[in-house]
Amino acid sequence: MNHDELAIIFDFDNTLIKSNINFPAMKISMARAAKKHGVDFGNEEDIPHRFTAGNIIDQVEEFDKRNETQIVAELWDMVEKFERMGMENVSIDDDVLQMLEYLKEKGISASILTNNAKKPTIEVLERFNIVDYFDIVVAREDVKKMKPDKEGLEVIVQKLKLNPDKVVFVGDSWVDGVAAVKANIRFILYNRKLLDSNKYNIKIWKHVQTMNELVELIDED
Repeated sequence: MNHDELAIIFDFDNTLIKSNINFPAMKISMARAAKKHGVDFGNEEDIPHRFTAGNIIDQVEEFDKRNETQIVAELWDMVEKFERMGMENVSIDDDVLQMLEYLKEKGISASILTNNAKKPTIEVLERFNIVDYFDIVVAREDVKKMKPDKEGLEVIVQKLKLNPDKVVFVGDSWVDGVAAVKANIRFILYNRKLLDSNKYNIKIWKHVQTMNELVELIDED
């Protein structure tokens, strides 16, 4: 891979770090709270698969606007509670640390795009002494629309004055892949089985299982 102007944007949860955020439980809890106020997301068993946290927030925000309520604030408090619980025993693999040092040595730009809140994200980066490896961290407070929207990727590209053709986005989820497609950025699927490209309308440029494989990919001519 040509290193000239190369820039890598990383997802955070379960890409750079291993967190224990219970996303299914979080989404179900959000839907339950919303239902008490008249916003019904249907069968609870289907909620984790049908909705992202962002989907739920967006629909509740629309309800708030129509009804002059403030339910969404309650949901954000719930999200932050789940995030903090999930970050208590967070870990990071050695190959992630080695990969970040490799990018620094090569002068390759690294940044983060996460749907998490910025404060706990920065706290984790500081805990593992890796915050200085990243040129920018874009969290949900920095955008109007979270992944799978493309806004976060475009914010990073614009602020760092990157060439989109030289940018790759590394993530483990379909929301990452969809955001990459919308932003016309190459997507590298990390550390999971291949996603159904047709189901999620994504284009997987490369698939790596470890950060060592990512380094090998970067080193390819």
